[in-house]
Amino acid sequence: MTRLIAAKNFLSSRSNIEWSIMFISFAMVWMVSGYFYSPEIKTDEIVKEDITVRVMNQNSILYQEEILIKGFAEADKKVELKSETSGKVIGLPIQQGSFVKKGDVICSLFIAEKESFFKKAELEFKSAEKLFEEGLYSSNQFQNIKSNFERAKLELDNASIKAPFDGIVDRISIDEGDFLSRGSTCAKLLDLDPMILVGEISESDLMNISTGSPALIETIDGNKFNGTISYIASSANPYTHTFRIEVKVSNEAGLIKDGASAKIFVSGKEQMANIVPLSILRLDDDGNLGVRLVSNQGTVEFKKINLIQDTKNGVWVSGLPSSSKIITVGQDYVNDGEKVNFALDQRLNPNEKLN
Repeated sequence: MTRLIAAKNFLSSRSNIEWSIMFISFAMVWMVSGYFYSPEIKTDEIVKEDITVRVMNQNSILYQEEILIKGFAEADKKVELKSETSGKVIGLPIQQGSFVKKGDVICSLFIAEKESFFKKAELEFKSAEKLFEEGLYSSNQFQNIKSNFERAKLELDNASIKAPFDGIVDRISIDEGDFLSRGSTCAKLLDLDPMILVGEISESDLMNISTGSPALIETIDGNKFNGTISYIASSANPYTHTFRIEVKVSNEAGLIKDGASAKIFVSGKEQMANIVPLSILRLDDDGNLGVRLVSNQGTVEFKKINLIQDTKNGVWVSGLPSSSKIITVGQDYVNDGEKVNFALDQRLNPNEKLN
């Protein structure tokens, strides 16, 4: 009896194991068949949504290019006052940096011998003049005495070195007691009003300016002055192939110093242009610089542009239609001819910088 019960238990246990194995095998076959099965999807049921880009609406306006020239200031007149005679310096009545009028004495030399020689020559000249009028002196005799007198007078005059024009005594290079030989420098004199601003302009920009054209000057300290182009060189610098221009500026207050750096702004040609963010400029497959627009048909269009001028508010370009929807966001995710949706870029407003 015990053996019969054990046999039944064995058969029951075996049956459960077999059924479990069969169930697991079936499940695995079902899962594997599902992995390799791919239901067919009809392509005509796929709908591609149009990409949405951001744009800014802009109309081209008449823009006059502003040409920037880096230059420096030059005094209208700048001379080194050199002695035309020799002698000991006995007087320096003017201090460095002082303003002088034409004829003011800047350096005085010892004149005792010169004055004595002059007085003697003056007496001889007056006597010879009377004798010549009475016919007792020949013309040659009189001219020789007259020449000696004029030479003595000139030597006396040259003992006082005077300002040849109104200006600033920039530097005095001698001291009292020094011996000044003929041809040596006593002082440097500058005429700072008007002031001349000098710069170099390219050949392409040269055609847009002329003598008499207005110019704006900005010095390194931020002061601004209005000036006029007074000179344009007829020959180019052989090394840079640029042309020298000079701008004359009133400098009554003496705010512009000789040799100071300055920016010269002159007006270029007028043309229809747009101002756009520098960040939206792109290159096409041929390397042309341009921007992407949304056309009237709602498709993407690449437009080549020409750079005019980069400013702190954006870059001015030409070549765009008179009215444009310029893509500002999403231009890298669309292709030419692709239909897109667009929304106005609310980030850009008239008071916001573009780049």
